[in-house]
Amino acid sequence: MIALPTQTLSLLTMGFGLGLLHALDPDHVLAVANLGDASAGRRATLGFCGRWALGHGLALLVIGALVLLAGMAVPSDLSAGAEHLVGWVLIALGVTTLWRLWAGEAPLQLHCHGIDGTHLHVAGLPAHQGRRALLVGLLHGTAGSASLLALAPIAAAANPWVGMAYLLLFAAGVLTAMLACGGLLGEGLRRLRRWRLGVAAGLRLLVALAAMAFGWSLLRAG
Repeated sequence: MIALPTQTLSLLTMGFGLGLLHALDPDHVLAVANLGDASAGRRATLGFCGRWALGHGLALLVIGALVLLAGMAVPSDLSAGAEHLVGWVLIALGVTTLWRLWAGEAPLQLHCHGIDGTHLHVAGLPAHQGRRALLVGLLHGTAGSASLLALAPIAAAANPWVGMAYLLLFAAGVLTAMLACGGLLGEGLRRLRRWRLGVAAGLRLLVALAAMAFGWSLLRAG
């Protein structure tokens, strides 16, 4: 068993803890809350939360590898441009939720993949919400790369692979927190819809408006 120096172990542990906190950033929670369908089951909810976290982690690890292992300089405007785009995405997600509320719950329809089989999805909405969640996660990971990579060089001072381990544990923390947060939000909304449909709709309205307002604030800040 390899014994890690206390300082390295503390830094790696901090990476996981910061990942747990980072997942709960307002733009992350608002994006995931508006990505899902109110009638989605527990497995579907955890699925798109996991895909968002996977996209976020992949973006961070790729950028981190370019910086720590390849010695490349990331363009200074990459993170800023991605954050500007995140603002537009949050507005679009909020508008989509408002449309769902106005149009009502759409019926299910069969989506065919040819020889790969068929599955059900909500009519009028993208058949593959998982892909959309993955793309939004990639965008969020890119947007936060500047600040998230700030501590990685400290971890990589002795060995760049320690820096990569820091980023990997950070991504694991993001995944853990997002699965927990998304699962709780989804379960709470499903229970609320069974108890008071009007209250659940009002909550979704507030979440949609909050996403649009936060997205607008990102655009103005940029």
